[in-house]
Amino acid sequence: MAAAYARVVHPIERLRYVARAGVVPVVPLVRESAAALASFADDPKGLLTSCRRLLDRRSDCAPLVWLAARMLTAMDPRSEAKRVLEELDADPTERVLLDSLSALGSCSSVVAVGDLDVLDAALSDRPDLRWLEEAEPEALGTAELVLATSDCAGPSKALVAAETVWAAEAACESGTPVWLVAGAGRILPERMWDLLSARHSLEDSAMRGLAVLDLDRLVTRMVTPWGLHTPTEAARRSDCPVVPELFSP
Repeated sequence: MAAAYARVVHPIERLRYVARAGVVPVVPLVRESAAALASFADDPKGLLTSCRRLLDRRSDCAPLVWLAARMLTAMDPRSEAKRVLEELDADPTERVLLDSLSALGSCSSVVAVGDLDVLDAALSDRPDLRWLEEAEPEALGTAELVLATSDCAGPSKALVAAETVWAAEAACESGTPVWLVAGAGRILPERMWDLLSARHSLEDSAMRGLAVLDLDRLVTRMVTPWGLHTPTEAARRSDCPVVPELFSP
């Protein structure tokens, strides 16, 4: 009896642990979530309820929405979770960024704001560029490009590190282009972004240090798995299914 009870409660406890985790990189967070949600692969109602509970706690992470929506609409949720993880591991966004940066001259100055871990490959592979990692006003004044990152974006808005907003504002005033890097699963179609963003509250612990960036006004291009696109074009290419019931009460 005790062993059977443990088997039932373990996935739920695992989900609670994942949901309550603090600042965790996207890939490990999605990997743990996929493992926990896979326990409900044969229970559609339980899977939906578990996905909702997870997103109640982590509405700041679009790849969790992407994972949940794909599992809920798949014939085999467990196999779909594996495919999501494979796509995250094979995410070509860093290569797209490097290829896009190749058009910049060797003396170009680039300001990087937000999660610089995402830009590690670009920072190390292009030593000829002048990387200004601290977004100070004087750095922005001499930059030829501002790079920022987001783990949760839609067609016209994105969640970003708070300092990204003022850096983008300053860049806009000086006419400096701003590129937002949003890798696999980070970009949601309009309907899913609207439903998710309705839950955003800056009082939530997961939202600390984050702010909303106006993509239409402040972002020139988005660096995505599919190439360099405008925000609207990037959202149209999102492969996240539209599953409104994920956000039902």
